[in-house]
Amino acid sequence: MLILFSWFLCGIIAAMIGERKGEGLLGCLFGILLGPVGLLFVIFSRGNRKTCPYCKELVHKDATHCSHCQKELEVETKNSRK
Repeated sequence: MLILFSWFLCGIIAAMIGERKGEGLLGCLFGILLGPVGLLFVIFSRGNRKTCPYCKELVHKDATHCSHCQKELEVETKNSRK
């Protein structure tokens, strides 16, 4: 019973961490299915964020300005990818 509770708790914690990274449901699934390993996977994942080219902090992939250094970011479109 304790192991089942621990797995469920890992799912809840992974969902909360994943929600901040834009992957709440995926984080919950990893946490419940893989337990502590899934929790570690969610902690170290980038989520739907990209690296700011100026300050190297992670920002939302659709952001137009960095929330850390306030610089304007280039918005990626489907046609600009190579």
